[in-house]
Amino acid sequence: MAACRRRHASCAVQQESEEAMTVLTETATGAAGTAAAPGDRKYLPAERQDIILGMLSRGIVVRVDELARTLDTTPITVRRDLNTLADAGLIRRVRGGATALGDESAQAAYSPGPQATPAALASSQQTVGQRRQQIGINGTRSIPSPILSPSPIAAASPMQQQATRDARFADESHGMTPTMSGTIGVMFPEPSFNWPSTIQAIEREAGAHDLSVETRSTTYDNGDEISIVEDLLGDSSVIGLILAPSVRMQGSEIWQWLADSPVPVVLAEREPPFGVDGLDMVTTDYRTGVRQVVSRFVALGHRRLGLALTHTPVSDYIEDNWRAVTGRLDAVERSFVRTNVAPYDSVGVEAVAEQAIEDGTTAMLVHSDWLAMSLAQTLERHGVRIPDDMSIISVDGYITPNSRPLTALRSAHKELGRVSVDLLISRYMQPERPVRRVMIAPEFVERGSVAPAK
Repeated sequence: MAACRRRHASCAVQQESEEAMTVLTETATGAAGTAAAPGDRKYLPAERQDIILGMLSRGIVVRVDELARTLDTTPITVRRDLNTLADAGLIRRVRGGATALGDESAQAAYSPGPQATPAALASSQQTVGQRRQQIGINGTRSIPSPILSPSPIAAASPMQQQATRDARFADESHGMTPTMSGTIGVMFPEPSFNWPSTIQAIEREAGAHDLSVETRSTTYDNGDEISIVEDLLGDSSVIGLILAPSVRMQGSEIWQWLADSPVPVVLAEREPPFGVDGLDMVTTDYRTGVRQVVSRFVALGHRRLGLALTHTPVSDYIEDNWRAVTGRLDAVERSFVRTNVAPYDSVGVEAVAEQAIEDGTTAMLVHSDWLAMSLAQTLERHGVRIPDDMSIISVDGYITPNSRPLTALRSAHKELGRVSVDLLISRYMQPERPVRRVMIAPEFVERGSVAPAK
């Protein structure tokens, strides 16, 4: 009998879904005006959410793919709207879509499990407008209520929720570690030398607040990044994101998504493109780092300097600050810059070495690590001794047992991880506070590749 009832429920849900698009057209027209029909215009978040709520108030099961096609938007945008409404207690998320609270047939067909509580069933009888007004949804970005221990405050009023955040923020400012529960979603580039230490620091700091960490790696593919973020936010326990997204696609959807994120976002070692504001971030202070490098070279008597760069998300910052510093120092007689040099491009690396020798360069800053290693070997093949004839400082300088040791200007990756968690929790506790952008000075790691000029 139970299986039979389940089959009947599935059939009923399917029939409702086939009728959904017709009703959606009517609902969308009512929300946007009779002159516009779905697909003819772009809806604001509040309009999309009103359309969804209007459908659910008529007992319709909404599906992500159908909503995306009809509203002429992306599935990730629809899921974001559904998550916003679900976080506010207005709808119930099910696999592939959403249902109205208390829709037992849809729950049985899509996600069998505990039934809605009497309170939820009673609240679902309120009108859409009453519930939106009660919970405070107005189409702006929604920050989920914190899940606190021992008792959650998700059901509290907005004023009560903020009072709880303020109290906990005050505890933290007095040296007390607030107790939380939930997950921080992390998306960093594919594992390299530096990111593991940052992730470890994030995990330690998150653990101090009773938060877990879910980490994903990205290949800098726009679609890949969107899928990763979507997957992270599919977990309802995720309270915020710490990300290092691609910077190669200024108009990519990932940046627009982050601008409208329903949870707090902190950028690590990234600056958002023009037009994307309101995101907290923590980065290495390359301006200070480059000044320290040039000052050290000059203090050791070096007057002809060079910069060689592989293209990375931070190479432009290093180049800009190098040009700014060396361009206004009378002590620097000559400075050359070579960019976009691939570490394994033997012709390109050879060209850098030849220019350094021709210009009489005696000190160089090199990024990345692999390029620094390759260049050092190439110079030595030309008879240039390091550091006797050429001083080299590598940016970051993470070495393998077989690599040549080079003095490094290293980002404080552990501190970067710790601060990123602090920024996220602070934003979580105080959603309306001013945007914070923290810069952390790098540090020198001595490995004997810098010496006075001859």
